[in-house]
Amino acid sequence: MFIIFGTKGREVNEHTGPFNCPNCCAQQNIAGDKKQHQYTQIKVAKYFTLFFIPIFSFQTLGRYIKCQHCNSDFNENVLTYIPPTFEQQVASYVEQELKSGTPITMVINKLKSQGLDNNQATSAVNNVVGDNIVTCHHCHMDFLKGVEKCSLCEERI
Repeated sequence: MFIIFGTKGREVNEHTGPFNCPNCCAQQNIAGDKKQHQYTQIKVAKYFTLFFIPIFSFQTLGRYIKCQHCNSDFNENVLTYIPPTFEQQVASYVEQELKSGTPITMVINKLKSQGLDNNQATSAVNNVVGDNIVTCHHCHMDFLKGVEKCSLCEERI
């Protein structure tokens, strides 16, 4: 009698559930709703095979998480990921815009066009700017301190 046996690597779906996908969350609009997506926890293991049929697992090689929405793969630690709050997203957006040289009033107007009211937009910008304001002597626009060139008139600040 001839017996064929060996080993084979194999992926097995272990668990599923809701989680906050860092990739999907990053793609959502600043004013968009945060929603959880489903994940699958996948175990990669070596199996003993008999006549090319996996019989039992004898070595776990690792596990990873796959987002069922965007198909991104992550380390298991992703299950503890907490997405940034709306306020944190706005602050990050404001800081990025201001550091890139956008005038303060334009950042406020951009926030208002994305659904914030005047008080919310002004407050969000003031929380980032504080007293760190410089004014262009040529066109009189206000910028975050550290911006060296006016993005409107191209003059040095």
